[in-house]
Amino acid sequence: MSTVLISGLGLIGSSIARTIRDGDRKIEIIGSDPDDDSAQFLLDQQIINIRKSFEEAAIMADFIVLAGPVSVIVGQIHALQRLSLKPDVFITDVGSTKKTIMKAAQPLLAKGINFVGGHPMAGSDKSGGRFGTPNLFKNAIYFLVGKTQTNRKLADYQQLLSKSMIRWQPITAAAHDQLVSELSHLPHVVAVTLVNTITDSLDEKSIGLKAAAGGFKDTTRIAASDPTMWTTIMMNNTEQISRALSQFQQHLAKFQAALDTHDEATIKAFFARARASRKSIDERK
Repeated sequence: MSTVLISGLGLIGSSIARTIRDGDRKIEIIGSDPDDDSAQFLLDQQIINIRKSFEEAAIMADFIVLAGPVSVIVGQIHALQRLSLKPDVFITDVGSTKKTIMKAAQPLLAKGINFVGGHPMAGSDKSGGRFGTPNLFKNAIYFLVGKTQTNRKLADYQQLLSKSMIRWQPITAAAHDQLVSELSHLPHVVAVTLVNTITDSLDEKSIGLKAAAGGFKDTTRIAASDPTMWTTIMMNNTEQISRALSQFQQHLAKFQAALDTHDEATIKAFFARARASRKSIDERK
């Protein structure tokens, strides 16, 4: 019987726990999290078997999943270097930036410890262990960074999550951080900025945001996500996010110029290109 430590019992960590639990009830899942409410909820629901401190649980685990914010993950990787881990332990993370994490993991890799960086491309505007679901990763792309082709323990970890039919995708750390800056980090900054802009504009109007309809709500849903987590992400991928913002500002400036000159053809082409690209996302599912 394998023992899995999941450190960080928020949305992603608790969803991994639920997925493993649904796939094999015999797996022992140890949860580690400073949030008493999330940990107790998962214990009461029998999603995790026991709650322990990180260092106490790490030496017991066959699999260690680091599911906290990137800054916490980096600190835990440093802590793992000092512990007497099981010889064949497999360690992974779910952080949304990879260069920082893979750099921190180099001493573990130098010792021959199994470490593969990971990032499931799944999420929600909800946060906390109560909102996790085994369906969160269904058919989602799950990026893998590091020694992935011949890693037997990685195959065992993938088997633990097999019920989700995840699409595993090897990638380099640099390519990952550039891609997620465009697909995840930039959209989040845009959504947050849009909400703040409209909030300022409507601040003195009595009806204000109460009039917000489906389009505004759909576009800005992710702005309700955890500010602490997203601040950490911004601090760990600043160069790529800044580059993506510059590109966005260039597109926005071109659109504004077309609007100011009543360039109907350019405006329509702008919308048409976006419509085709957006529809292609749904068609590929």
